Amino acid sequence: MSAVASSLRPLLEPLAVGSRTLRNRIVVTAHATYNIDAEHLPNDDDVAYFAERARGGAALVAMGTTAVHPSSPTPYGIYHNFDDRIVPRYEVLSAAVHEHGGLIVPQLGHMGARTDGEAGPVWAPSQVSHHLWGSVPYAMSRADVRTVVAAYAAAAERAVRGGMDGVEISVGHGQMVNLFLSPLTNRRTDEYGGDDERRFRFCREVLEGVRAAVGDALLLVRVNGSDEVPGSLDQDAWLDIDQRIAETGLVDAINVSANFYGSVIPTMAVPRGCYLHYARAVRKRVDLPVGAVGRITDPSMAAQALEDGDADFVGMTRAHIADPHLVTKVAEGRTDEIRPCIGCIQMCQGELGRHRNVKCVYNPVTGRERFLRDVESTKAPTSKRIVVVGGGPAGLETARVSALRGHRVTLFDERAELGGTVRLAARVEGRDGLVDAVDWLGNEVRRLGVDVRLRRTAEAADVLGCEPDVVVLATGASDAQPQWAGREDRRLLGAADVVSGRPRLSGDVVVVDETDRTTGMSAALVAAEQGCRVTLVTARPGPAELVEPEVRDDFLTRLVAAGVEIRCSVQVRSYDDGVLHCGVGGLAALTYREVDEEGQLLTRPVADIALAADNVVHTWTEPRAELFEDLPDDVEVRAVGDVLNPHRIEGAVHAAFELAASF
Repeated sequence: MSAVASSLRPLLEPLAVGSRTLRNRIVVTAHATYNIDAEHLPNDDDVAYFAERARGGAALVAMGTTAVHPSSPTPYGIYHNFDDRIVPRYEVLSAAVHEHGGLIVPQLGHMGARTDGEAGPVWAPSQVSHHLWGSVPYAMSRADVRTVVAAYAAAAERAVRGGMDGVEISVGHGQMVNLFLSPLTNRRTDEYGGDDERRFRFCREVLEGVRAAVGDALLLVRVNGSDEVPGSLDQDAWLDIDQRIAETGLVDAINVSANFYGSVIPTMAVPRGCYLHYARAVRKRVDLPVGAVGRITDPSMAAQALEDGDADFVGMTRAHIADPHLVTKVAEGRTDEIRPCIGCIQMCQGELGRHRNVKCVYNPVTGRERFLRDVESTKAPTSKRIVVVGGGPAGLETARVSALRGHRVTLFDERAELGGTVRLAARVEGRDGLVDAVDWLGNEVRRLGVDVRLRRTAEAADVLGCEPDVVVLATGASDAQPQWAGREDRRLLGAADVVSGRPRLSGDVVVVDETDRTTGMSAALVAAEQGCRVTLVTARPGPAELVEPEVRDDFLTRLVAAGVEIRCSVQVRSYDDGVLHCGVGGLAALTYREVDEEGQLLTRPVADIALAADNVVHTWTEPRAELFEDLPDDVEVRAVGDVLNPHRIEGAVHAAFELAASF
């Protein structure tokens, strides 16, 4: 085991923050986990989740926003800290994190107008709708303001009574304090609005109340580097606010993020280290420890941020969702074993939107630590000979976990590189991060001694020659003729071929999105980049409806900029001789019903349209399951991933983990 690289040693240096000391410079910043019970209190899964990050070496972990008052909306499973019921939960959480040498704080906040208003009146400084959901809020009275200020202090007192090391106040991210600070949303003319100093009053009163409640425990604030919204607070305005915060003498450290409207989580298309410049400017302005966040994805980038003076400590939150033992691996010189965050947000952010707890595409243990933490380190009762056919995510994860559990594993793949169709998807601009995950999986299976045989289309004889106890088919799926195509046509192409660059397209191209994922949008972008006139057709109200909103927005912005025409609620019926015959009405029906004058129910066809194209690109795929029929019945054959049914990456990886854990 090699010593920690000299360039990474600054990450492991302690840092004094207020009355506490961070054992290193890497923290897990506040984020929602949806690990809550029916009363919106942290549950046992939350305890296991945060304890695992502390066990892995993180200096400090911060719980996601805790609503300080019942008037605060609670999207994404936000905790409630309205009364003393949360104190015993805090006690269990803090004890679990302290057992592993870490510090823990909850973030306190009020979501203000960040809701659709379904839960009741929306409180805000003024009757100004600012959030993407468009709720028109109720303008708080002076009494309401005093109530919420007191609620922050009461919530902070409960936190320290529950053993927390302090609290963090959300000052940015479009929450209540941010709404008071911004001239866009604060139109008050009383002592809480009208100029910068009066707009700061609410923030100052919150900080004063919280400091009185927590004593010498930590008081951290999370601010925006900029709201990044016209008419709201720009970088210069926020620097003035940061200076005001520092001059109060109440705060121990400032953590710098950005964004006013919705998600603060940068997608894969956003450059790594996207908010570092904000932190650097704050650090030059205030005499407090400053933290940086924003797609800081690997230890080298984090160490460089410290070296460059961007920050005193670094938030690597999604990196810890992907690999909770990141710090330990740095300290032990095993950085090549760190599982990378690829920035996909499919399960860390995406699961929250689906009202489920936080998970990770490539780490099936995340969010299920209570049940799965020891699976990889537990040897199977009997070592088996396992043959895996297919080197995509499902095959690689099966091979990796099987090897960790003590099995002898051989992996066949027909390609020259491991990774399957993920490598193809990563060719599209803004999706390159996908390759990091399959690179890591490939490195891991080799490190663990898996016998990897590339450029081998495994036949039954090859598989049987390994004398397997178990054969796992992870052969995936490939482009196939869609059901609406009457016959093969050279002008009809699969999306995978288009993304790979063969053949080169020209003229009019219609892309038919039938997966509701990124496949169709990726193919449309590639065709547009080749100079084609592109129409993207979907039967849904919009393309890629199964994709996380932030990722879809990235794609849609680029599609519009590339001149791609998007036609929604259009169902393809048939294709013949270069023409797509479609019905308007999408998935609702290919017919509609009406009652005639005599009261009889009639069924009529919906409106028809015909789309002519030089090429039609489809997203239809079918499993590659030929080996099922070729292997004899006395061989145990299992299947995983797209060979069973094409789905998203996380489905393949998580199913592979569970399959390998059963051997």
